[in-house]
Amino acid sequence: MNIAILFAVTSAALWGGGQVIAKRGLEDTSIAMFGFVRSLSAFLFVIPFGLLTTGFPLPSIFLLVVAILGGALDSFVGTLLYMTALRSSPAHEVVPLANTAPFWGVMAAVLFLGEAPRIASFIAAALVIVGAYFLSSRRARLDVPGSRSGPWIALAAGAIWGIAEVAPSKYCLTHGMAASTYQLMIILGSAVGWGGYLLVRHRGHAISWSRKGLGIAVLTAFTNLFLGWLLWLLALGRAPASLISPMRGLVVLFGFLASILLLKENPSKRSAVGVVLIIAGVTLVSLAW
Repeated sequence: MNIAILFAVTSAALWGGGQVIAKRGLEDTSIAMFGFVRSLSAFLFVIPFGLLTTGFPLPSIFLLVVAILGGALDSFVGTLLYMTALRSSPAHEVVPLANTAPFWGVMAAVLFLGEAPRIASFIAAALVIVGAYFLSSRRARLDVPGSRSGPWIALAAGAIWGIAEVAPSKYCLTHGMAASTYQLMIILGSAVGWGGYLLVRHRGHAISWSRKGLGIAVLTAFTNLFLGWLLWLLALGRAPASLISPMRGLVVLFGFLASILLLKENPSKRSAVGVVLIIAGVTLVSLAW
């Protein structure tokens, strides 16, 4: 297996597991507090690692701005939408819909980065999205407050993630920004976004939190914001974004399995079809390499 694909698959596993376990952390901790602590905790991992390896070489101001905006869009806006959906709907429904990101990632790579379209990449992205559809339950959730909007919010999160995880990152890396610097800017943009949201959302009001919630926030800071992003950037630096981005769809598979093993959810039998389609999409893009 090519090293770039290995990095992308491992990143997807970390992201999928982290996305699901976050549901436990949000049970008694506010979304704003969870996101803010998660972003701040990521600095504890990214800064020491960067100093021990490549350091944080500073490129042009323009690239720094692009990276910070990319981080705010991905790790704040996209994650805020995802967590909002996760609170009102089952993880095995939200995770597949939020992770239609491969389709948006391929679109971003071709439209914004000028990469040549690859038929295999588009077919793989389509398989992942169809698989996500089959993984989504048809179960009526009329008795769950706010659940009707959950799938649409999750889908919006997927679009934001798909664009933000490919276009800004690939642009900055190809123009000379070190992966360590880009990752630091991602977290900076995320922390600023979550900090502002925390002040606005809970101004003059008590903030709900628990040790379990904050502990999971720190855990997902390591798995998702640090290690997951590091491996994803390494993958993007070694292969075209339009080839790597469909691998992002594996988050659906890993997240689906985690929702069963960790949250004890009971998905519909249609989920097997979705899993097969996702595996087919990942296999296709791997063979195309």
